[in-house]
Amino acid sequence: MALAFGFMAASLEALTRDSEGMRFQIGIWTVVAFLVGAAIGWFYWEMAMKMSDASTPHARRRFIWVTVLLFVSGFASYLYRLRFVSRGSSGEVAQGVVLAFVMVGAIGFVMWRIGRYLEGK
Repeated sequence: MALAFGFMAASLEALTRDSEGMRFQIGIWTVVAFLVGAAIGWFYWEMAMKMSDASTPHARRRFIWVTVLLFVSGFASYLYRLRFVSRGSSGEVAQGVVLAFVMVGAIGFVMWRIGRYLEGK
């Protein structure tokens, strides 16, 4: 999962637009963005794996804040990419992005509920 964070950060850094359209321009900053993103992902999933019922309230609060920050960052990464969309179709693309987040959130919620159900058995 940490690699996914790295690839997202690297793709955000590498995506550019010129007269020919959108393209990826890979450079040293792309590698740096990948490493930083992967480190953030590793830190987050390491924190998630250490969470348990015996975790302190402070640790739980910190985990919730980091989760919210990552969610907002992920949503902002999609909004950042909207700058490459033409003005005429930006509304439709924005609706698609919001719908995608709602669907991913709904699937995540269902998976969470299934996990809770199976833990109870």
